[in-house]
Amino acid sequence: LSFISAFTLFFNFKKLYLGKNPFSILNIVLLVLFTFIFYIFYAKNDYKNISKEDKILLPMFSIFVLVGQSYRDVGSLSILFRKYMFFFTIIRFIGFYNILNLFMIYIKKTISIFENKFNLKDNKFIKLFNKHPFLVSLFVLIFCYSIYYIAYYPAVLSPDPSNQIKQAFNVRTKYVDYSIQIDPKVNLTNHHPVLHTLMLGYSVKLGRLLVNDNFGLFIYTFFQGLFLVLTLSYSISYLKKKGVSNKYLLLMLLLYVIMPCFSFYAINTNKDVYYSILMIWLTIFLIEFIENFKNKKIEFKWLILSFVLMMFICLFRNNGIFLVLLLLPFMCNYSKINKKRIICLVFTIFISYISYSKILLPALHITGTTVREVLSIPFQQTARYIKYYDKRLSKKERNYVENLYRMSIKEIKKKYQPELSDPVKFPWKVNDKKELIEYFKFWFKCFKKHPKVYVDSFLENYYGYFYPLKKDYKDGVAWFIVVYNKRVNTGYFDLHYLKTFKTERNFITNFTNKLKVTKGIGLIYNTGVYTWVLLILIGYTLYKKRYTNLIFSIPILLTLAFCFLSPVNAYLRYMNPIIVTIPVYLAICLKKNNK
Repeated sequence: LSFISAFTLFFNFKKLYLGKNPFSILNIVLLVLFTFIFYIFYAKNDYKNISKEDKILLPMFSIFVLVGQSYRDVGSLSILFRKYMFFFTIIRFIGFYNILNLFMIYIKKTISIFENKFNLKDNKFIKLFNKHPFLVSLFVLIFCYSIYYIAYYPAVLSPDPSNQIKQAFNVRTKYVDYSIQIDPKVNLTNHHPVLHTLMLGYSVKLGRLLVNDNFGLFIYTFFQGLFLVLTLSYSISYLKKKGVSNKYLLLMLLLYVIMPCFSFYAINTNKDVYYSILMIWLTIFLIEFIENFKNKKIEFKWLILSFVLMMFICLFRNNGIFLVLLLLPFMCNYSKINKKRIICLVFTIFISYISYSKILLPALHITGTTVREVLSIPFQQTARYIKYYDKRLSKKERNYVENLYRMSIKEIKKKYQPELSDPVKFPWKVNDKKELIEYFKFWFKCFKKHPKVYVDSFLENYYGYFYPLKKDYKDGVAWFIVVYNKRVNTGYFDLHYLKTFKTERNFITNFTNKLKVTKGIGLIYNTGVYTWVLLILIGYTLYKKRYTNLIFSIPILLTLAFCFLSPVNAYLRYMNPIIVTIPVYLAICLKKNNK
C-alpha cells in the first residue's frame, strides 16, 4: 500500500501515455523515499477504520484528482481509459484513496487538537474582544483595509464595471451588440444587474459634480467597503452571542484580514462583492430560522426582512432568483408550521422579480438578459465539435453554423478556448424561440454522433472547480489593478491612480501575486480548494450528526452549481460568495454544544 501511494504521486503517467520514458533518477529516488514515509504514516494510524462519510468523500475526491490531472495533462479522459492506461488508473485510484484517507485522518486530528487542547491566554486584547467583539473586529478590519484604500485610490476597476459605468452614462458597449436592443437611444442593459450599474454610474456622476470622476468611484468603494466591514464585524459578534469560542472567532478575523478575497474585494467594483456580502447575511438568516422557527410561526416583520434580503440577492445577481426559489422548499420542509407563509414569501418574491425584470425594465426601454447567458455549456460543446469534426458537417450545416456564430468555421476553430466560452458565446445569436429550438436539434444531432466530445468539453471547461491544484484560469485576485483601462477611459472619463502611492501599490500587488505562486499558501487562490473545504465541512457535519447544519450548505452548493454553468473555468471571482460564507459555516459546524 505504501508503494502504491508513492507510485501514484511520483510515476510520470503523462510520459507513459505519450510513449516516452516515464522514469527519471529523481522520480525513482522520490518513489523509494516516500514508500518508507508512507509506511511510517500508515503504521502510526488506523487507516482501515473509515467512517461512513469518508467512504463517500474519499472516492469522490480521488475521482476529482484523476479527472483533474487528466484534463490538465492531455485535455481529455483518454489518459484514464485508453488500453493499458486503465490498469494504471485503477492503481492510481487506490493510491489517491489511501493518501486522501491519511489526509482526512490528520484533518480530524488537527480539528480535535484545536477544539480540545488549544486555548487562548487571557490578555488585554482578549478581554477587550470579549467585551466589544463588534467594535474590536471593526477597528481591526478598517485599519487593515484602509491600507488598500490608500494605495489603490479610487478603486480596483476591471472590464465589467468599466463597461457598466459607460452604460450608466448611456455610452454604447459590447453588451448592446450582443442583445436585441429595445430602444436604439438607450444603451443600458441588464447583462450586468441594472441596480449595480446605476450605483456605479451615479457615484461617478456625484463625484464629478463634487470633485472629479476619481472621487465618484471612491464614493462607491467607500460605502461598499463600509458595508463589508460592518457585515464581517457583525458576523463575528453574532457568532460570539451564539456561543462560538474566541479561538474560532479570532481565526475568522485573521482570515478576513489576510485572505485577498476580502481585502482586495473591499475596493473591487464588481457586482460579486455586494452579492457575497448578502450571502453572509443569508447564512445568518438561516441560522436564525433554524433556531427560532421550527415549531414557531414566523413573525410578520421577520417575513419583511426576509423579502428585502432575498430581493436584493435577486437584484445583485441575475441568477440570484434561482438560488432563492431553490432554497425556500428546504425551509418549507424544515418548518412545516410555516409552510403557507414561506409559500406566500416565494410567490411574492417571484412576482416582484418578474414585475421588475419583465415589466419595469422593458417599460424603461432597458434591454434585458439573453438566453445566451445560460448556454455556455452547449456553445462550448458545439464549438469543440466543430474544431475536431468540422469536415463531417454538410455544406448546409456549415452555413448554418457560420450564420449562428456570425463567423466562419475557421474563425470558430481559432477562437475556441477549452476553458473560456466567451469568444464563441458572445457572437452567437438567435432571434426567437423557433431558432433556439432549431439550434438544439443541431446540438443533439452532433451529440449522437460524438458524445465524448461533449463530455470532454464540459469537464475541461469546469474541472478547476473540483480539482484543488488547478490555478485560476483568468484575472486572479489582483489582476485588474490599473484603471487606465481603455474600455472605460475613452476620453469621456478621467479615472486614474495617484502617483504618490505607486510604490506601495506595486509592493502590495507583487506581494499578492507572489503568494499566488508560493507552494502551500498559493492554494488559497485555487477554486477547487474551496469545493473540497465545503465538502469536508458537510462530511464533518454528518460525522457529528448535526444534520440541521446541512441547511446552511444549500445556498453555497447552489452557488457552486452556478459556477458549473459559467463561461470560465476556475474563476476565483465566481467562487467568492462561497469563500466569504465558509468561515461562518465553519464556526457553526465546529461550535461545541451544537444543537
